[in-house]
Amino acid sequence: MVALARAAEPGDEILLLEVSINGRNTSLVAQFTRRQQALYATASELRSLKLRVDGADEELIALRALTTAVDLDEAGAKINLMVPARFMNTTDIDAASIASKVPLSPGGQGLVLNYDLLASSSQNQHALGGLFDARWFSGSSVFSSTGLGYTGNSGGVSARLESTYTYSDATTLTRYRLGDVINSSLAWSRSVRLGGFQYASDFNLRPDLVRFPTPSLGGETVVPSTVDLFVNGVRQLSQPVPPGPFEIRQPPIASGAGQIAVAVTDELGRQTFRTINFYATDRLLKPGLSSYSAEGGWVRRNYGLRSNDYGQFALSGTARHGMSDWLTLEGHAEAMRSLKLAGGGAVFNLGNRAVLASSLAASSSEGNSGQQVSLAIERNADPVSLSLSRTQSTRGYQDIGALQGAPVSRSATLATLGLNLREYGSLSMAYARSKSPLLFTELGTSNLADSETVTVTWFKSVGNTSNFYLTAYRDFRSSGYGATIGLIIPFGGRDVAGASVSNNNGQRTSTLQASRSTVAIGDLGWQLQDTEGSYRQRIGQLNYKSRYGSVSAAASQSNGATSQRLGARGALAFMDGSAFATDWIDDSFAVVNASGVKNVGIYNENRYAGRTDDNGQLLLTDLRAYDVNKISVDVLDLPLTLQLDQSDQYVKPRDRSGVVVHFNARRASDVTIILKDAAGEFIPLGSSIRVRESGLQAPVGYDGVSYLQELGPVNTLDVLLPSGARCQAMLTPPARSEGGMSNEIVTCR
Repeated sequence: MVALARAAEPGDEILLLEVSINGRNTSLVAQFTRRQQALYATASELRSLKLRVDGADEELIALRALTTAVDLDEAGAKINLMVPARFMNTTDIDAASIASKVPLSPGGQGLVLNYDLLASSSQNQHALGGLFDARWFSGSSVFSSTGLGYTGNSGGVSARLESTYTYSDATTLTRYRLGDVINSSLAWSRSVRLGGFQYASDFNLRPDLVRFPTPSLGGETVVPSTVDLFVNGVRQLSQPVPPGPFEIRQPPIASGAGQIAVAVTDELGRQTFRTINFYATDRLLKPGLSSYSAEGGWVRRNYGLRSNDYGQFALSGTARHGMSDWLTLEGHAEAMRSLKLAGGGAVFNLGNRAVLASSLAASSSEGNSGQQVSLAIERNADPVSLSLSRTQSTRGYQDIGALQGAPVSRSATLATLGLNLREYGSLSMAYARSKSPLLFTELGTSNLADSETVTVTWFKSVGNTSNFYLTAYRDFRSSGYGATIGLIIPFGGRDVAGASVSNNNGQRTSTLQASRSTVAIGDLGWQLQDTEGSYRQRIGQLNYKSRYGSVSAAASQSNGATSQRLGARGALAFMDGSAFATDWIDDSFAVVNASGVKNVGIYNENRYAGRTDDNGQLLLTDLRAYDVNKISVDVLDLPLTLQLDQSDQYVKPRDRSGVVVHFNARRASDVTIILKDAAGEFIPLGSSIRVRESGLQAPVGYDGVSYLQELGPVNTLDVLLPSGARCQAMLTPPARSEGGMSNEIVTCR
């Protein structure tokens, strides 16, 4: 408990002392009060020394309450306080990015129309199809609608896919949706499409948020030290800390089992290590963190075939909550006119070695009831990763999807195994088995095919760049089988070639292929493929990526039939008073405005993105929503007449929306002058100029030359000569539409 005293009493003595804490000079001077041979300081004064104390700012606190010793040097006006670590401020080490320090960018308003068109021709059959995505955004609101269209020899069809209004609240990590939605689900439940509403949490609104439990990483230092953080033996963070406690927040931990180590190195090079095992997985939530979702609406039917086919009204709800570092509880419920379903589950951290999940659900539908139970265990680690899950349902168990024609599997088993064989490559295996019930349709009953398959994949690097792979599968129900052996050889940054041999149910083929990918604007890509054997196929394709979109052309030959394809993929965006043709916009984008200057290079995360158009604008795609994106201007592309206030900016856009990034430039009014006196001689070297209106000062060089910046329309120049004499000149820079530098001869009188 800290001892408090009244702010002032008769006889108090005020001392101004240079403060050291635990023998280290803080370079700060603080005010102390001496009362009856005891020393006090106000709470605000102690907080300015980075000490942790309670009480109002003006409260006097006795130093003996928070120090183990006080060394007062009145003659030198110095004091040394020996303070335990518990009274020193905790140094927070934020291992996350700067995302938490950059505010959310102001929401813009605009419109995006994405398109993906494909025209094809084969054997006198011609077709044109397209996928379209339109969205309007304003602030945190987005209205989007997607659809398909097709026309050909046999006629045309179209279908609306989804139309949804979304409002996102980044402060509460919540989204509100109205229209076509997909209800949330857990590992042991299923999702369906609804036409209605959704209220749900969304951690994607905070990409820097660590959602799963992490080890407590902290400690304390007596002297200034350096803290290093190692994750699985790789250093992820290094930061100096002052004496006192410290805590590492948001450590960059990879998923799966691993080991984290904190190394503290003091000024003398002495080092201490602390090692902790961890298991990170999205199946667990950190203590106190919750996720939730509630939906209601009419069940969507024949998605992709019909635009407005909706069935019965349904309700759905899902919730998860992190109870502790080792336990997360979850629940799910569904309801329709003839259905009630509820279930709960738990996810356990097994000593940072693996995760165990279990659930139990029950349903009642049209007088029939049923149950579903599931159990799963997983371990993701190096060199062995494995998982095993089993779900068992009784005959009467139903959910929303089952009532819409997608029956629940009566049993499902899935097992996976991954092995890191080091220099021998990596091996992965998977076994899946499911048993499906009878499906009741308008045409009668049919038995959905039970399935039981096993797949094996082996992958190994050959040399520095090439990769060898082997994949095989076996379907025990249909007696199907297949295997492929192949080699992939990259050439440079974009070129790759490959060869493979396959056998699928006795159909043997061999394939040679080579391709060049399109990555940046202006890239021309291509693909060549030849397959020979039980069937023959040859494909040739060209791709071009421009700032206005991507186009492709392909021709193929398969068993004597020839076909051709032409494709175009891109978007039209309307924002910042302009229209832009660009590549497909999946998520966030930015309109960069370089103060109307054309042909200026723009960089996204230090990667060249393009040049501004005639309006001084450039649209950047592929920005990360709700995360920090660095956008820069190449100042060397600016004319000498312009100066930027800043050459780079950090923006944090909303998802599926745009943000306008202005780089403000000002016209330079710089002048190089040659000063002469009344006799026409150069003003001597060493003279100085002062602009009376702005206070700007500048020296005079050889031959009376001087350089003046940011001048006004009229400028009075006061010139001081080395001899002490003075003269005066008037400078009126000529009006220049582009601003910039000029050369003037000025007479000083």
